[in-house]
Amino acid sequence: MDTDIASADLQRLFGVNRTALNDLTKRRIIERGDKRGFYKLEASVSGYCAHLRGLAQGRHGTEDAITLATVSRGKLAEAQATLAETKAKQLVGELVEAAEVEALWTRKLKGFRNRILGIGDRMRSLPPREHVKLTGELRAALTELADEGSSNL
Repeated sequence: MDTDIASADLQRLFGVNRTALNDLTKRRIIERGDKRGFYKLEASVSGYCAHLRGLAQGRHGTEDAITLATVSRGKLAEAQATLAETKAKQLVGELVEAAEVEALWTRKLKGFRNRILGIGDRMRSLPPREHVKLTGELRAALTELADEGSSNL
């Protein structure tokens, strides 16, 4: 079988662009055909498959490509291990979703704020001047706390 295939068709078949196809040709992974813009189908597919098998096994290519592939595999394995560890901790209850924690603290702090603001009403027995001063101090403390919390975000 000595069929030639057009460059555009081979690019589509391999899922690469023209630059990558030219690079594969320069590295003698695929073979040019007899006519310009054509490639030998069987030789090119065989060569490209052998090239991909070599890359998958960590062989072939430049040292940089091999190093990059090795590092990428290592990063992937590390990420998968971290994900598995995180899921395991979540299943045994060591980790909680951030949204759950935020919702809990929002409810708690709203309740706390309401109790602090209610102190002024419960202290009506104070002289009016002291009552206004106490209410003002409590509001100022809550405002300061809210301002500090938002600046840290």
